[in-house]
Amino acid sequence: MEPVNNETHEPATRRARLRVAYHGGFFHGFASNKETEAIEDVLVRAMQTVLRTPVSFSTAGRTDTGVHSRGQIISLDLPAETHLSSFMRSINSLVKPHISVSDVQWTHDDFDARYNATWRRYRYFVYNADAPDPLLLDRAWHIYRPLSLPLMNLASDALIGHLDFGAFCKRAPIPGSEEPKSMMRYVLDAKWVDEGEGHLYFEIRANAFCHQMVRGIVGFLVDVGLGKRPPSDTLAVMRAKDRSHGSMVAPPHGLVLWDVGYDGTRLHP
Repeated sequence: MEPVNNETHEPATRRARLRVAYHGGFFHGFASNKETEAIEDVLVRAMQTVLRTPVSFSTAGRTDTGVHSRGQIISLDLPAETHLSSFMRSINSLVKPHISVSDVQWTHDDFDARYNATWRRYRYFVYNADAPDPLLLDRAWHIYRPLSLPLMNLASDALIGHLDFGAFCKRAPIPGSEEPKSMMRYVLDAKWVDEGEGHLYFEIRANAFCHQMVRGIVGFLVDVGLGKRPPSDTLAVMRAKDRSHGSMVAPPHGLVLWDVGYDGTRLHP
């Protein structure tokens, strides 16, 4: 039950949601950890400074060290009298320049950024040219050998559906159990896009992602694009459900959590 202001009989807090963009190269992942500073640490510290009260929030996804975001969503309870525009400006003054908060809005009381999300979309950026571009140093994976997008998209088609992605994920045991966590995920779409002049990106949308799933897939698809593996290998690798059958994991700096959806039916892994 929400805390209530005894004088006005109105809720003392309201649920809010906001969008967070960040450059992941300056932090040790999103989730707070005991060793180094994470994006969550910076956000919590800024919010507690502004609100002068302890803060906790729910987040749509946890990104690894070096992974960026333009569409991370978090939800939290704010004092009901909070002026959202002022709150946003105050937070941004404390977290800039590598983190930015936007699109702050009130939402329904039971909204949860993680559990209400129906899909997440990632983009992985590749710069396919003879020479690297210094301006893309920390935002795209430079590959100098020519890539075949038709072959990569052909291999991508086999990723769509309710499938076991164990061959592309870093498995983690379930606490207190000898059984590994399920790697079953619903991939709704997956494709490569050519923006011209060597600028490519891989876009994938799914109900959820297991650890290093997108980077594992991109590493495999790049091998297909380089002619190291045939597109038909996708099915064989998926059936193996073993990471040793995959390819190298793509570096983190090309990956961006692009956006999160809250429409439609939530699909469980």
